[in-house]
Amino acid sequence: MPQSASETGDWFLLTPGPLTTSRSVKAAMLHDWGSRDANFVAINKSVLAQLRDIANGGDEFVTVPVQGSGTFAVEAMLTSLVPRDGKVLVLINGAYGLRAKRILDIAGRKTVVHQTAEDAPPDLKKIESILKRTPSITHVFAVHCETTSGILNPVSQIGELATRYGKRFLIDSMSAFGAIPLDARALHADAITASSNKCIEGVPGLGFVICRRAALEASQGNATTLVLDLHRSMVELREDRPVPLHAADACNRRAASGA
Repeated sequence: MPQSASETGDWFLLTPGPLTTSRSVKAAMLHDWGSRDANFVAINKSVLAQLRDIANGGDEFVTVPVQGSGTFAVEAMLTSLVPRDGKVLVLINGAYGLRAKRILDIAGRKTVVHQTAEDAPPDLKKIESILKRTPSITHVFAVHCETTSGILNPVSQIGELATRYGKRFLIDSMSAFGAIPLDARALHADAITASSNKCIEGVPGLGFVICRRAALEASQGNATTLVLDLHRSMVELREDRPVPLHAADACNRRAASGA
């Protein structure tokens, strides 16, 4: 086997994602599940709890799965948790900050933008200045690790500023979650979003939003779509609605096996 190949003989994918998956992840995908089977429902609950625990969410947080790519999860987070009359400070230093701005524009949410070069982190002094002079801002959005450049943004300091000025904090951790420590409670974040096919080494198909329960409870009526309404999804999860978490199940089985 060439050195450039994985354990299954595939080339290593050195792309932003999806990434190369291990033999154990591929093997876990070979099982067919009955979507309303009790074991499958139990797996759903276990996977969602494990994802919450990675973010040190505790009982005040809940993981809501979103069927689709990471962008589906980001859009669900922004359009569900930001009220229709809300205003978001969007921190942009790459394509995914720009994408969040576009999502908010299409959804009719007001935005304020702080943009820096792709090789530069947000300017904390300028962020504080914006928050001081724009009291109508309700939320701050930041990308944890900007996929296009790999730059790691200072989410801890950004979270401190958001908390100091009474703003809700939303994080896209797509390219960092599971690899770089992230503490939802210490950050005072309302939500963190990521997906199955990057640092947690699963396959594509599942996004998820780790939400503060209080913020989720207050979000009823905010959403502009049916399938990306996190509040509706939370209610259905309480009713043990089965969710096809095939992508996360692969990760779950791999973790359980110690691989």
